[in-house]
Amino acid sequence: TEGSAAFSTGQKTAPAANILSIRKRLADTTVELPSGGSMMIAGLVRDDVRQAVNQFPGLGKIPVLGTLFRSRDFVRNESELIIIITPYLARPVARNDLAKPDDNFNAASDGAGMFLGRVNRVYGTMQTDRPPGRYHGVVGFIYK
Repeated sequence: TEGSAAFSTGQKTAPAANILSIRKRLADTTVELPSGGSMMIAGLVRDDVRQAVNQFPGLGKIPVLGTLFRSRDFVRNESELIIIITPYLARPVARNDLAKPDDNFNAASDGAGMFLGRVNRVYGTMQTDRPPGRYHGVVGFIYK
């Protein structure tokens, strides 16, 4: 399992350019769990401390008055990454029996998207077959 995060190093190579980097944090383990059972496999803590002194060119180097033209930044970032796994057993099914994320999606017209900021129609026009009756049973778990 891995977690990645983009961050800025704070270093500047050009007047308005920051360098972005990607930090990768990894955890590797083997566990045996039942379907639907959860377990925390990792808790990774990162503590970053950074201190920088910025000054006005030339005036910041004057011995006593230079402190008026300097600033000191102290930045401390603390982050914690917790990785929790939950396996689910799945039975093989036909491709046509699965629902796709874009089923029943009706895109908004160009005018509604441009002027009203809509992504989809509130009430679509696609007709779908609803299953008869109400659903009874457990969702998300397979019991033997």
